[in-house]
Amino acid sequence: MQAIGEYKESESASALKCRDYKDATDLVAAQETSNHDSMCGHTRPVVRRLTPKECERLQQLPDDWTNLGEWTDSQGKKHKTSDSPRYKAIGNGIALPWWRWLLKRISAEYVQAPTLGSLFDGVGSFPLLHESINGMGTVRWSSEIEPFCVAITKKHFGDEETGEKGDWWEYLYR
Repeated sequence: MQAIGEYKESESASALKCRDYKDATDLVAAQETSNHDSMCGHTRPVVRRLTPKECERLQQLPDDWTNLGEWTDSQGKKHKTSDSPRYKAIGNGIALPWWRWLLKRISAEYVQAPTLGSLFDGVGSFPLLHESINGMGTVRWSSEIEPFCVAITKKHFGDEETGEKGDWWEYLYR
């Protein structure tokens, strides 16, 4: 990318752009064949935005982990389905593989089953890792201020106030 909307051919490419602000413009290049091109045997490069599911997979979150559909925040405000909060939440999150590796090693050193309190919980990545390694119920509490992220954590890990059960264990067996 040379400038906004201006590209040139290059031997190096990246799926993500570096920038000093956040927006949902992470791009991926792919080869596409149109009906006309397929008759002629041609393909052409196409640049498109990564989908939220592809972003989840890059972080190694379960598919649709951040897909709430329509949701209601803790103030009772209803929100329509949108990819924007998903992109923001995933972009502010962590890539799970390295943390899974580290958490397995730390957890193995404990004499008793370790428990976790998750400060700045985000989309529940640490609780997801911790409970998948140490068992259900080993996360004692979590804290987050972003309403969308709070809703994701409540969906997957339950809500003590309402008594709703979470669904994260279902993700392990998909």
